[in-house]
Amino acid sequence: MKIAIPTNDGLTIHPDFGNARGFLVLTVELGAITNEEMRFNPFTTKYFSAPENLDSIRDCQSVILNNINAGFNSLLSDQNKEIIWTKQTIITNACIHYLENNLLKASHTCCCP
Repeated sequence: MKIAIPTNDGLTIHPDFGNARGFLVLTVELGAITNEEMRFNPFTTKYFSAPENLDSIRDCQSVILNNINAGFNSLLSDQNKEIIWTKQTIITNACIHYLENNLLKASHTCCCP
């Protein structure tokens, strides 16, 4: 399974999915991270509404985020990307919580105030 995390520096989760410089793509196998790869984010240089703009994370099944607007949320959902929410800003901490199954998946979040 591959997970994309928006980031500018490879250490922290960037709060704006579309404006992050890139994605840290993690490969997770049997509950452990087996590979890390930085990928360029083409969304920062062009309008993001087209599905082909997801090419850099097309092979990723999930995205770990701490913030997203409705347009990006819809686009990721349309591409069958599992959206995983975290309040963590440090990627290492978010990964630990993910591997311990402590992060919320979008389908399990409450929309009530």
